[in-house]
Parts: sequence; C-alpha cells; structure tokens
Amino acid sequence: MARVPYLAPDDLPESLRSLGGGQIINLWRVLGHSRQTVEPMARFGAALFGSAAVLDAVDRELLILVCARANETEYSWAQHVPISKSLGVTDDQRAALRRGDLDAADFTAAQRALLRFAAAVTRGPRVDDAVYAAAAEHYDDEQLVESLALVGFYYLVARVSTVLDLDIDAPEGDEVLQQALAMQET
Repeated sequence: MARVPYLAPDDLPESLRSLGGGQIINLWRVLGHSRQTVEPMARFGAALFGSAAVLDAVDRELLILVCARANETEYSWAQHVPISKSLGVTDDQRAALRRGDLDAADFTAAQRALLRFAAAVTRGPRVDDAVYAAAAEHYDDEQLVESLALVGFYYLVARVSTVLDLDIDAPEGDEVLQQALAMQET
C-alpha cells in the first residue's frame, strides 16, 4: 500500500482524466498531490515519447529499463516491459538488462554505448570521458541531451515509486504509451 493515498480520477487535472479512456496509473494518482507540478511533469514525460522525440523507440525503452534496474524500481520495470515488447525490445535484451549485462551480444554497439552512458549517469554526477565519447560516436548532441532528460525523468519516477511504495499497475500492451501520446495532443 502506498504511503500517500491515491487520488481519485476526479481529483486530478482534466488533462490526466481524459487520457485515452484508460486507467490512470498510480504514478499520476500520487503525483496529483503536487497540484502545481503534476500536469507539467506528465507533459514532460509525454514529450519524451512523442513524435518530437529523437531517440529510436527501442533505444528509448532500453534506456528506461536500464534506469529502472539501476534505480531499483520494479514499478518502472513492470510498466515498461509491455511497452518495450510492443516496440520491439526482445526478451533476450530485457533478460540481459535484468542481469545487468550491458555488454550482451543482444545489443548493437550503439545500444551498448548508450546503456553504459545511462548507467554511468545514474551512478553519479559525472560521466567518464571514454563512456561519453563512446556514446557520442553513435548519437548526436540532441539524442544525448534527450537521453539525459529521460534518465532524469526516470530517476524522479523511481524515487516517487520507491519512497512512496507505489503499487505496480502495469497495463497490458502499450496502454501507457498511448496515454503519453494522448497527453501530447491536449
């Protein structure tokens, strides 16, 4: 049971209540207690998934899953397993991430560099020059900055879900992804 009560949908901003008719995930139902920030946070999260996002969808999901593991949040992991499946992340890739094997042959050289970069960002305030250079060989400045934004956003999600003990509410398929895309349209 969460440390902070989940808000009822009617207590959330309209933009969150009208997300594709689906359930409102526990993350937003708890973050709704911060009325001044929940909607901007939801829009920021949606921007990281929408048509303006520059990272490939598979790379984005791999990055989110490596952050979930590094930040020890089962909530994010459970939320993104069905999303990652629907976008093309393989079972072998998820298994490698679960083991912490960022060098697995299941990843491309570019993905390995991105995953090492994301893992380094989660460990501390600085990233080794060699780790950064390896990621920069495969990803441009815009993609690297978007990667940093994703890591930061999923650090926030991780701390909210672990500190407040959110119940896992992973929908089937890509419902959360569809809700993020709907948030962009409002």
